[in-house]
Amino acid sequence: MESPESSASLPAPLRGTDAGSFTHHTIARRWPRIADRVVAENDFPDAINARIQALRNDLPDGSIRPLRDEEAPDAGLWTEYVAPHRGKTWLEAPWFFGETYFYRRLLEATGYFRSGAGARVDPFASQKDQGLVQTTDRIGALAERRMRALDEGEGAGPVLTRLFRSALWGNQADLSMWAADEEGPAHDDVAQAEEHLLVDDTATALLPLQNLERPARVDIWADNAGFELVSDLALVDGLLAAEAVGRVTIHLKAHPTFVSDATVGDVHATLQALADADEAPVRALARRLQTALASGRLRLRDAWVWTSPLRARALPLHVRADLARADLLISKGDANYRRLLGDRHWAFTTPFEEAVAPLPVPVVALRTHKSEVAAGLSRSQVDRLDEQAPDWSVNGEWGVIQSAPVDPSAAAFRPATAT
Repeated sequence: MESPESSASLPAPLRGTDAGSFTHHTIARRWPRIADRVVAENDFPDAINARIQALRNDLPDGSIRPLRDEEAPDAGLWTEYVAPHRGKTWLEAPWFFGETYFYRRLLEATGYFRSGAGARVDPFASQKDQGLVQTTDRIGALAERRMRALDEGEGAGPVLTRLFRSALWGNQADLSMWAADEEGPAHDDVAQAEEHLLVDDTATALLPLQNLERPARVDIWADNAGFELVSDLALVDGLLAAEAVGRVTIHLKAHPTFVSDATVGDVHATLQALADADEAPVRALARRLQTALASGRLRLRDAWVWTSPLRARALPLHVRADLARADLLISKGDANYRRLLGDRHWAFTTPFEEAVAPLPVPVVALRTHKSEVAAGLSRSQVDRLDEQAPDWSVNGEWGVIQSAPVDPSAAAFRPATAT
């Protein structure tokens, strides 16, 4: 919870008490369905299923309580995170807190951090596996394009522009929104994808990588496993092939969360699946990335902060100091976008660099709209979308590539008193 001083000039956070909102729908309808899927798709013993059912039944009017798996590595952190919201209902707590807390409560229910049947078992593994298997053709086409670009010696600018778009629209694959056996949003052709790209700051976003006197470091806040992760890894491959880039660091989740969010284990499993593929370009993509991992040019990190409810204005000092070492931060997906903007009721026409949290690194957000949080759009765009596609902000069909420069102020290095 933010202090009055730090939140006075900021819009209110999204909450489930917002009548008729997607936030309310998520808490009251989507989360219970996700809990039901966890039971259906895992062979957990009755005791675990009963705890999952109790969590499901607690939604949406039950009260926020402390976690009960005190032996978990993040237990102390969650004691702090829960304290300001203890006793509130799921609907009353800020949505970003509530969503990270819900997925952490699911792991409490399955016994992820305890000894027993659920220990270190990814309750979403079945969905993740299906999400990868069902996109084999798209993966093959993406790897073929990477091989062709390398063979033809195509310039970094055009290559990265295409890869930014591939990574953006890869974010449409989100198993927390659409199960692997459901049809999610997609674009039939390039023209439709371009029409649905509401903001394209690609050229500006790439400027921090130019004219450096040393190889650049690029950090990526990863989002979903499955095809989106493959599209992100293809972007990493393109970045590492550019002469200006020396290292890429991917920040992943420390435990399963948001159904399909990627962990370090998911990256290794995905690379192994690519390495075992029938198609030579897919195997070659895996080899290049595995070589980059072995050499240290590609690094995987999974700090606990990325499974926390901390919004970007409240990121701790050591996280900010690490981000300051990067030359560009690529934020992938809707949840990371919400973290950047504090999951608040910004007017959609608020300039993106005004809404984004002060950070000591240039930021580019690649995000398809799956929540009622947005900034950087024009009034004419918002009016047109509201008329033509009233659910545009949550249906995953519209995307943005938005950039903000490094914030030179002291606030970029100083966390607000917020969670």
